[in-house]
Parts: sequence; structure tokens; C-alpha cells
Amino acid sequence: MNTTTFPAITALGNAASLAADWPTRLKPFWQAMQCGVLNGSGKLPLSYYAHLTPGAKQAVVISSGRMEMAVKYAELCYELVHAGYSVFLLDHRGQGLSGRELDNPDKGYVADFALYHQDMDLFVRTIVQPSAHQQYLALGHSMGCAILAGYIQHYCHPFSAAIFASPMFGIYTGLVPTTLAEALALAFGAVNRRLSPVPWYFPGQSNYREKAFANNPLTSSIERYHWLHQLYREHPKARLGGVTTYWVQAAIRAMRTIQAEAANWPLPVLLLQAAADKVVSNHGQNQWFAQLPTQLLHQKVVLPHARHEIFMETDALRQQAVNAINVFLRQLPDSH
Repeated sequence: MNTTTFPAITALGNAASLAADWPTRLKPFWQAMQCGVLNGSGKLPLSYYAHLTPGAKQAVVISSGRMEMAVKYAELCYELVHAGYSVFLLDHRGQGLSGRELDNPDKGYVADFALYHQDMDLFVRTIVQPSAHQQYLALGHSMGCAILAGYIQHYCHPFSAAIFASPMFGIYTGLVPTTLAEALALAFGAVNRRLSPVPWYFPGQSNYREKAFANNPLTSSIERYHWLHQLYREHPKARLGGVTTYWVQAAIRAMRTIQAEAANWPLPVLLLQAAADKVVSNHGQNQWFAQLPTQLLHQKVVLPHARHEIFMETDALRQQAVNAINVFLRQLPDSH
């Protein structure tokens, strides 16, 4: 086993000083990132960001979750670059600063997750791989993990390993059985398609609105939660509201495929599970993890009390996540 290939990452973030750090340290770092636009399927503009760290042998490709914009990962990117990695991020179609496909830009929509996979393939082939790093890591959060999983299973890719934080391999449905919840969701989507050519919001979903910290399912860090809303106020075009029935149908199909293909998963993988997650299904994650090939390096680390957004959590929980990543990376075989 190789113990020196991947630089150790340090959790530098301090939630208490985040508001002050943003204009003085993190924002200048972010503004120095390379940025550009690709033409995705249907000529949809796809916004991307990159930081090519001098001397870096490894690069991390970050696949964000639903609703997210790339700048939300400024803190994590700063930590990765400080450790010696290059970083690449793509705003998925329909969110962040990438193009929207519906007249209402707040509606979360995709016709098929295959479009996300195609976009990721375009990004990796045209922007990431020409950087000619020795090794590439895939790091995803939530929906971003589902996108990476589908892409890795169906496309030629450069990745040595994957790190999945709170992967969306099933939706949290509370006390409602998953099979019933999915059947109802698919039925509602079918009604939408029959009655209207316009994708409806899924019941309970709406345009973007700022929500109070109390009882939020995303993070127990009030400082990072408020910082996120500050970012959305600074970048109003990156805001996104709730999901449409079309997105829900596409997500259900994608998650079913991910589960069906788990036994053929090809890469060493670390699964970071948020114990208090009420956005995605930890049962779905466990189901996927249990089917992985036994000979493959695969680790699962459960973060007690963590809510859905692990990299936006308290300093202590972020530290646990970074420690788990470092332990995982030390076990990866040298690719040379």
C-alpha cells in the first residue's frame, strides 16, 4: 500500500470567523479561480471553475448537490488547494450560474440524469483531463454523488477513487415506506405530463425563499448557514427553488439504476454518512454499500449528529470528515 501519494488535507475553516474570513481571505481566493462556460447538450451554457495549483500531482473534481452553486465550496476548495491539490467544479445544468431549461429559473428540472452524465463527461474531457495531473479524485455531495456514480459507471474516466458525502442513493421519506413514496411521486408526475406540458412543482415545493436556521435539515452550524444565505444574496442568479415532478421522476430512475449497478462499482470509494440526515436516505446508502464488490477498497464512516451537508457542518464534524478522507487516501494504491 502507498502511504505518501496523496497530500493530507487540513480542515482550516473556523465557523466563528467565517463571516470575517469571506471578504478578506476566501472571496479573493475564489475570485482568482479560473472560470469559463461550456456548451452542454442542447447548447445549454455550463459554468465551471478551476484552480490549477502549481506543482500539484493530484486534482479533485467536485460534483455539487441539488440547488448548489460552485462558490458554496469556496471553503473546501481553499483547504484542498492549501493541501496541494488542484480543484475543478462544474455548476450542473439548471442550477448555479449554468443555464436553465424552463421559463421559471427557480424550478429544479432535468429531463433525465443522463444529461448530467453527458455534461460531466464534456467537462472532464475538455477541461479536467487536459490539465494532465497524475491522479484525479471524484468528490461528490448528495445529488452530485448520484451524477458521479452514473457517469463513472457509463463513461471512460480518469478517476482513481471517489469520495461520496451524503450520497443521494435514495430519498428520505420519513415514516412513509420508500416503495409507496416513489409510487405516489411517479403517479403525480404522470398526472402532470397528462394535463400540462409545463413541469409543475412537486407538492410542497416552491420558488426560492430564504428560510430560518431553526429546524433546518442541512446543517447544525448557524454560522455556515447564515454565510450560505449571504452568498445567495451576493449571487441572486444562482438561486434555485424546489424540485419539479420531472426532476423527481428522473431522480427515482437514476437512483434505481445506481442500486442495480452497485455490484459492478469499479473504484475505491469512501462513503461519508450523516447520521441525522433527513434529506437523503441512509438506508439507501447502506443498501448500495452492502452490494459493492468485496475485493474493492470501500469504507463507510458515519458522522454522529451530522445533518445532510457535511462540508457545511460544525468545525468538529468537518474535522471528522476530513480525517476520514485522509485515512482513506492513505490506503489508496499508487497508480504508477
